[in-house]
Amino acid sequence: MNPLLEVSGLNVAFPGAGVRAVRDVSWQVGPGETIGLVGESGSGKSATGLAVLGLHGPGARITGSIRFDGRELVGADERELRGIRGRRISTIFQDALDALNPYRPVGAQIAEAYRLHHDVSRTAARTRAVELLERVGIDRAGRRAKDYPHQFSGGMRQRVMIAAALVNEPDLVIADEPTTALDATVQAQVLRLLTELQREMGMAVVLVTHDFGVVSQMCSRVVVMYRGRVVEQGSAAEVLTAARHPYARALVASVPRMDDTPGSRLPTVPETVASLMGPLDEEALSDPTLRVPAAGEARSDGPEDTAAVEVKGAEGFGIGKGRAGEKTTPLLRARDLTVTFPGRIGRAPLRAVDGVSFDIAPGESFGLVGESGSGKSTISRVLLGLRSPDDGSVVFDGEDITRPARRRGRAPAIQMVFQDPYGSLNPDRRIGHTIGAPLALHTDLSRTERRERVAALLTEVGLDPALADAYPDELSGGMRQRVGIARALALEPRLLVADEPVSALDVSVQAQVLNLLTELRRSRGLAMLFVSHDLTVVRHMCSRIAVLHQGRIVEVGERDQIMERPVSDHTRALLDAMPAPAHHPV
Repeated sequence: MNPLLEVSGLNVAFPGAGVRAVRDVSWQVGPGETIGLVGESGSGKSATGLAVLGLHGPGARITGSIRFDGRELVGADERELRGIRGRRISTIFQDALDALNPYRPVGAQIAEAYRLHHDVSRTAARTRAVELLERVGIDRAGRRAKDYPHQFSGGMRQRVMIAAALVNEPDLVIADEPTTALDATVQAQVLRLLTELQREMGMAVVLVTHDFGVVSQMCSRVVVMYRGRVVEQGSAAEVLTAARHPYARALVASVPRMDDTPGSRLPTVPETVASLMGPLDEEALSDPTLRVPAAGEARSDGPEDTAAVEVKGAEGFGIGKGRAGEKTTPLLRARDLTVTFPGRIGRAPLRAVDGVSFDIAPGESFGLVGESGSGKSTISRVLLGLRSPDDGSVVFDGEDITRPARRRGRAPAIQMVFQDPYGSLNPDRRIGHTIGAPLALHTDLSRTERRERVAALLTEVGLDPALADAYPDELSGGMRQRVGIARALALEPRLLVADEPVSALDVSVQAQVLNLLTELRRSRGLAMLFVSHDLTVVRHMCSRIAVLHQGRIVEVGERDQIMERPVSDHTRALLDAMPAPAHHPV
């Protein structure tokens, strides 16, 4: 069978910025096939997808070949590309809220995509839009077609994006991280929908992702990219279980698994940050010599791939000092917390947190799991004193700190690591100033002493003290999250509230941050409230877990009980929704 899309020797460069984003990339996809294009941020996978769609601006220089159904797309004029783009090749973007026009009803946007390629009336186009909304599972589609993007949940917005992408029944869909921002159950629904629609329409799918769980569930073949190059490609089973290239092997191994030893050190891939090193030279951009932990002896991928793989021990770090059943006085005790938000006009008030109670022992890592809207972040804000509860109490180290006036002396003892490692840092402040700000506010240290303390903190989180003079946009996502952790540690807290601290990170960077948090908790005796929607990560990090649903705790217990013998239907649904690959990296 001839390939539907064949990418051969593709190069994408941005001469003005001195960047070669894609280097000699070749792969193909057949009619009706699903392949995974896998890699971390900066690997070139999205740049490759945009080149196929012809969406790079005039500043890009594209060479090589992209043949679609026998037609060459590199060098094609815009008129020819417009006839293909959206009609025969379509795309599903990662962030539906950004991709959809906030000022137009969703039905009008889908109808417009249809009219661009069909000579039909507005009424016929609107009928087609409603039909697609029904097809992707939007209830009362005729009415909801008149709503705006912000009136839909994240999962519903992604369904709208899928409807817009499929309204012209394309032959090929490029799905760029279509479920990264979604909760596990919503992700499972969207992937199931995409699979059903693909089967019905017979379309091919290129799934751009860094999630190997999604790859194992959706893809027949996988292409792994690193620094603009393809380093491995093969069947999904081969790549997930017997990857040959050290980078591909380490990337697969860095994902927490349900059969891991909780608290053990995850294998990691070293970060590369070109922005602080200057432009990478040709040698650095060639197949790298990686020092990556693995579970066995490295295998060679031909004469050019002789990277040595360093095998590090996976000894456990320990899970925490305060386990259920032990007579340990809680460090933090939350009782009957209730938070209600006023309703919009015509709507009833929303009870975001409804009678939530839990304890955290000294040194314990306690997991709070729930989907978007379950109340996790609201509870975190209450514990930090950023919001007062309507009812209930928070007792920390024997002292009631429920009201802001009572917690002034306790503020340094509870600190937070935020979800977004870029949005939580001031882009106009140097890293040293950001980490040192709490010291200036809460201590009497001199400027010299603060500078020395900042250097020590940077070293402790695995960063060069010279980065104190850098700005956030000069750092990678993983480095920015390390800065956020250093800032949280500056005042020697006893409890760290980690609110989705790795959900915005690539898988290998996620492993680095999880290892760091585990090491810091062990060395400092920190207690931690680990907030997440990812049960696999929570299992790895926490000894006890509470499952939150619609503002209430539906289940709380020891890690093994929650994961292996859940009593709540909602917990079982979360476990069933996890797209966990059964891989055993070599």
